[in-house]
Amino acid sequence: MLKSLAAAAALSFALMAPGVSAQAQDPSGAELVDLLLDMVSSEADMTMQGKVVGRLSQGASGTATLQAPAGPVAFIGVCDENCSDVDLIVRDSSGREVGRDFEDDDVPLVVFEAATAGRYTVEVQMPGCNGTCNWGVGVFN
Repeated sequence: MLKSLAAAAALSFALMAPGVSAQAQDPSGAELVDLLLDMVSSEADMTMQGKVVGRLSQGASGTATLQAPAGPVAFIGVCDENCSDVDLIVRDSSGREVGRDFEDDDVPLVVFEAATAGRYTVEVQMPGCNGTCNWGVGVFN
């Protein structure tokens, strides 16, 4: 499993590279977000346990809830072509922060060992967006 999580981390950096947005299909907006989350599953050989998607403007934030299994999990965020920076904070069901990614990038990654299966709240912050941006967060194992 740790090998898969390491692959997810490597994939998140690869997704940041120019031209990775599947130019042959030329998706944009919400379609691009779905495609990028699906790429994590296929390229990193990980199973997506759930996902949430939304839209935020520059400087805005929002929350969503995802169910995660017990064991090593990765919360991976992506955003569309109008986004240059999206950040994540992940909290367990008691509200305790279990991880955050505030790097200046558009593919945040929070990896941790979930003691038990349960609901996690994801706070998505949009510090770098031109207009309104589509975002998505998937939970993978």
